[in-house]
Amino acid sequence: MIYRPENVLFMGVGVYVLIYLLSPLEVLVPMEIGALAFIALTVAALVVGSRSADFFRLGGTARPTSAARRLRKENRLFWATFWLGLAGNLLRLQDKYVLRGVGNLTGIEARETLLETSSTNLSLIGGVLYPFGYLPIFVLLGSAMLPRHRWKLALASFIFLIPALDSLVLFSRSFMLVSLAMVYFGTSLTLFRGRALPRQLLLPAVAGVGAVLTISVLIFLWRLDQMSFDVSDSVFMSGYAYTVAPNAAMEWLINGGGAIGELVSSLLPIAQYYLHSIPEFQILWSMNDTQNFSNGALHLGPYVKLLAMFGLASEPDLFELFPRVGIFTSFWGPLWVDFGWLSLIAMFVFGFMARMIGRDARDGDLGAFPLYTYFCVILFFMPVVNFAISAQGMYVINAFALFWIATRRTARAVLI
Repeated sequence: MIYRPENVLFMGVGVYVLIYLLSPLEVLVPMEIGALAFIALTVAALVVGSRSADFFRLGGTARPTSAARRLRKENRLFWATFWLGLAGNLLRLQDKYVLRGVGNLTGIEARETLLETSSTNLSLIGGVLYPFGYLPIFVLLGSAMLPRHRWKLALASFIFLIPALDSLVLFSRSFMLVSLAMVYFGTSLTLFRGRALPRQLLLPAVAGVGAVLTISVLIFLWRLDQMSFDVSDSVFMSGYAYTVAPNAAMEWLINGGGAIGELVSSLLPIAQYYLHSIPEFQILWSMNDTQNFSNGALHLGPYVKLLAMFGLASEPDLFELFPRVGIFTSFWGPLWVDFGWLSLIAMFVFGFMARMIGRDARDGDLGAFPLYTYFCVILFFMPVVNFAISAQGMYVINAFALFWIATRRTARAVLI
């Protein structure tokens, strides 16, 4: 069952270790004892926080309600989140493609254009609102009463996928990973009572992973083409290759050229992308004697950005925080940079909250499904990336937390 956050984390670690054992890659940087101890201690803090939550019960007064009234409330939730999400997505697209001039640009050119232009107020408002577009599908699948009309499922699925489809313009894989993981964990929670590996989901999961891998390879090749970079050279010269590189056998195949060499050159970067973060964290940790800390500004980025608009705060300079900006350092890199050893407290709180929300999801709480689903995404990908901040994770968490708060009366309602 995935209702315990530590179970999801250990699933993610297991997949990471399996890929590492099967991948013909070698780690090029030394493992730091301090870094590994930090990871182990923060995981232990999360487990202790999760287990501590079992001794607490939070609830409210049960309120009687009729089936018709419950149905009306859930229908209103569906349409409210749909229109909020649609407005947010439209504002983001307006900001990106019209106001900031991305237009018909793709890939590197689109990224450079966005970096050279400042985000507008529309971007901030859209960033706050667009995650609500993920919610209608949770309302439909999680509700025991709302009819799952095909046209509603189509609308909910379309708005759910807009961020992932939009990310293709920038050749970004993060939003696709988030969308795929949310589909898997969300379906497990709403339809399969939290089973980690329901048989009915195995084939769709394999198909989804295959699709994301295929798109990732194409994105990788498109990026190299735009940079006029040879695919075989990239395996040894990319940012990921600094920490994980092909072993001698794979190097021989790549240098031999031909169809096999090209196939290996196309597939190995995906393994490098997935595995490089823990070794990359070792580089960050090795510089901890000169580490600058951001004091929560990374994980609380949306609030810092809002305060910065009024001159009440300043956004952190990533070049002062990370030795190699733009390279994932797993979940623990940003955690260390933000909180240092206070990360133990942060992880205890996260484990406690995740277990409380997971328990609500187990009990069929409609408002808890999306929030715990995203917690599962964060937990599963901890060895790879910090999805609390990447892929605009904190905006998603904010929207899902507001949805959870807004549904408290509905969650406490008892049918009569």
